[in-house]
Amino acid sequence: MKVRVFTALILVLIGGLLFTLTGKAGLKRIESEVAFTAGNLVRLHVMANSDGPEDQRVKLSVRNRILEETEELLAVNTKEEAMVILADHRDYLAHTAENELRKQGFNYSVAVEMGEFEFPERSYEFGVLPAGSYQALRVILGEGKGRNWWCVLFPPVCHLSFEEKTEVSAEKLRLRWKALENLQAEQGALMEKAWSEWAKLFQLATIVIR
Repeated sequence: MKVRVFTALILVLIGGLLFTLTGKAGLKRIESEVAFTAGNLVRLHVMANSDGPEDQRVKLSVRNRILEETEELLAVNTKEEAMVILADHRDYLAHTAENELRKQGFNYSVAVEMGEFEFPERSYEFGVLPAGSYQALRVILGEGKGRNWWCVLFPPVCHLSFEEKTEVSAEKLRLRWKALENLQAEQGALMEKAWSEWAKLFQLATIVIR
C-alpha cells in the first residue's frame, strides 16, 4: 500500500512539473499568436488629395516623413503603448505632414485623426488582413479623395517594409515572421514530447501499482 501511495505521489509531482514546463511554453505560444491578431494592430492610412500624379507623389513623401517620425513605435511592445505615443504626437505629426507639403510646394490642408476606421482586405508579408474596422492613424491631405496608402504601423510592418533598401527590408520582415513561426513550432513539439513521455511513465507506474 505504501509503495502504491509513494508511486502515485511521484506521478503527481512529475505530472505537475511537466505541466508547468509545457504549460509555460504553450502560454508563450498563445501570447505570440495573440500579439499579431487584428485586434492588436494599429494601422496607418494616408489619403491623397486626388489621383493626380503630383498629389500621389507628395502623398508618398508625407508617408515617408510620418514613418520617420513614428519610428519610436519600434521600441514598444503593446498596441496600447503605440496608441499613447500616437496620441501624444498627433499635433506634431500633423505639423510634420504640413511642413512636407509646403516644402513640396503644396498649400492644401492636413488633418490627422485617430480612431476606428473601415479598411478593405489587404495582403502583407505576414498574411492577409480581412476587411473590417481597425484602430488607425489617418492622415488626410487636402480633400482626401485620391488613392490611399495603407500599412500596419504596429507591429512595425510599415517601418520594416518601407526602408529605402526594399529587398533588405523585405528579407528582414520574412525572417522576423519565420522566426516567430519556428518558435511556435518548437514550443508545440516540446509540449507533444513532454506529454508523450509522461504517458509512458504513467503506464509504467500503473503497472507497478497493480
